[in-house]
Amino acid sequence: MRERLRDIRPLSRRGFWLAAAGLILLRCFLTAFQQTYTWVGGAPLDDELMFRTAQAVSAGQWLGAYDYLTLSKAMFFPVWLAFLHALRVPYLLGGTLLWCAAALAAALAFAPLLKTRGRQLLLFAALAFAPSSWAAYTLRVYRDNIFPALCLLFFAGWAGAALRAVKTPDKPLWPWLVLAGAGLAAGWLDREDAGLFLLPFALAATGILLFVLLRRRGTRRRAAALAVPYAMLGAGMTVFCAMNYVHYGVWALSDFAAGPFADAMGAMSRVATADDDLLLSVPADARARLYAASPSLQRLASWLEEDPQLQNDFRDPAKRDYRAGSLYWAIRRAAQFEGVYTSAPAAAAYWRAVADEVNAACDSGILPTRSGRRSGTTQPIRAAYVAPTLAETARGFGWALVFADCHPYEALRSIGTEEDFALWQGYLHEDFNAAAEAGRDTPYYSPYQKLVFAVMDGWRSVYAAALMLGFVLALLRQFRALPAVRRARRADAAVPWLLLLGLLGMALLRCAMIAFVEVSSFGIGTSTMYLASVHPLLILYAVCGTLGEGARP
Repeated sequence: MRERLRDIRPLSRRGFWLAAAGLILLRCFLTAFQQTYTWVGGAPLDDELMFRTAQAVSAGQWLGAYDYLTLSKAMFFPVWLAFLHALRVPYLLGGTLLWCAAALAAALAFAPLLKTRGRQLLLFAALAFAPSSWAAYTLRVYRDNIFPALCLLFFAGWAGAALRAVKTPDKPLWPWLVLAGAGLAAGWLDREDAGLFLLPFALAATGILLFVLLRRRGTRRRAAALAVPYAMLGAGMTVFCAMNYVHYGVWALSDFAAGPFADAMGAMSRVATADDDLLLSVPADARARLYAASPSLQRLASWLEEDPQLQNDFRDPAKRDYRAGSLYWAIRRAAQFEGVYTSAPAAAAYWRAVADEVNAACDSGILPTRSGRRSGTTQPIRAAYVAPTLAETARGFGWALVFADCHPYEALRSIGTEEDFALWQGYLHEDFNAAAEAGRDTPYYSPYQKLVFAVMDGWRSVYAAALMLGFVLALLRQFRALPAVRRARRADAAVPWLLLLGLLGMALLRCAMIAFVEVSSFGIGTSTMYLASVHPLLILYAVCGTLGEGARP
């Protein structure tokens, strides 16, 4: 048996690339059976906003005419859509190719750990065919279609630089740091919460690599390359802020991330309330006090408390109030109705006045408070959130580990007129699942589609079991390696071990971030879409932790 194993020739470089190309073609073949989903008129804050903005970008109008939604979110995704449209690449195919590129980059990045090309190809296949990469959320025209791929590029870049710094000191670091910078900048510009997720890993990696490079002779000059990802992030942010300044007159990325609106929401959430519901940030009793203390905010009272359309769209009927995750949208739309959003500078001035009035009333004791000065749309952290956040973190981690809710089709039928679908399909070069089954309001899928979907669903079950086993083995292997790593006291032993620990830690951090938002703002239940950036981290940890020869000394 050993002689037969010795006779098996290792995978050649050419064989690796041919196999990778074949896997990419197979992955694209599976995508060809999927159809995009939308609800025209039902997602004005999400899919429709992204689609409308992408059309404006294609028309040379940047983010389009200014209103209460224009600077409400990070807007890299519409630029991505406009890029695909210009190339005439179908939307789902573009997302799939980006995901495969990120998966391939990760496989190459971890080559110093996965010594053989066969293991590197296995990692690529594990990532490329992850069930989360084709789940129903990817069929929406929304930014989370590409966010996991951007995050994977970021982690692959830092991993590639870290492993080459200790395993192959003669190899240049800057190509991997450019990759990390591209993922960091694009991810940051794609979601407002990306910085809280990606920046801790970047800072930790920078500190560790600085320590390693500065202690070795001949590598100190290479430490300067560690500034590349941050320079690329700064450049990306500068470009978007400059475009917003040119078109709208304000230097900003998103109102939710920072600025007067975030300051105003943070000030309002300071006000003490008798309502202990965890999902309500500024409930009715707090709003009543705010209207009395802030003349600027008083202008919105009739809209928020009396307008039937606003209440129908944003109030929780069971709670008879606005959840934290809906209030900021309701208050922005109320300000639109009140004429606040005539221009970006006018809106900024209005929200600055609200923040100043509320903070002054809180500081002087006119309004009772439950926190100090703050800025942001999230709720103040309270002890009551700790237990439910920990419970939801554990649930989310388990959810991601077994690839829950990763069906490759959308069970709901797209909604819209024929004119709507013609517009969306023409721009995205995609078909939508708008056809209904006979006598039902569920989407029609052909027998061939159903067969492929069944295979993909079956793969999910097998894959989940394999990942669970690989994760447990990697975890055990890492703990067993700790004493040897401590004894070795060498960078080439510690850095790979710390890298794997960092991947696991970032998976837990993302689960905790989403858990806090869920229990304090959304209340929608565990969501695969928001956890999709966790799946590749778990795959990297399981495969590299189990098969990585350099993961333990």
